[in-house]
Amino acid sequence: MMEITLRRAEKADCPEIMKIIQQAKAFLAHQGSPQWQNGYGPTEEAILKDIEKGESYVLVVDNQIVGTAALVSGIDPVYTAITEGNWQTTDTAYLSIHRVAIDGTIRGRGLAKELLTGLIQEASAMGIHDIRIDTYPKNEPMEKAIFASGFTYQGEVEFPIPHGERKAYQYLV
Repeated sequence: MMEITLRRAEKADCPEIMKIIQQAKAFLAHQGSPQWQNGYGPTEEAILKDIEKGESYVLVVDNQIVGTAALVSGIDPVYTAITEGNWQTTDTAYLSIHRVAIDGTIRGRGLAKELLTGLIQEASAMGIHDIRIDTYPKNEPMEKAIFASGFTYQGEVEFPIPHGERKAYQYLV
């Protein structure tokens, strides 16, 4: 049986995190998705900033980092302009999950759901009961993990980049 843990990322984890992100970029490109392509995906600088703020997490299976994501605090300006729907609540603090990636060598084992579920538990432990996430409309594997983790579709948001359209989801603890 696999030993699965979620922990805050450390600066020393950055090379492994970037390897996983590069695998995810290649996977998205192979799917024909423009998400995270042409310099618009997570950068090492962004990951290091997440780590410094204590917002970067890694999923560890049997002592090996197999997933990464950021649990970002504060108002996400893109999320304020939701269209084709609305957030279930707008008067409470929320955390946003961004930069989700799973090691490509073990994709398809439900680890994205494990990662998202762990982040929901982290948010709840912090006293935050509203968690938000988004993905490119054609990223079906990510959408499957989002729904499997209990999120509900709320509408669409648009990042100010080429192909910035995203489906937006919310989880209320």
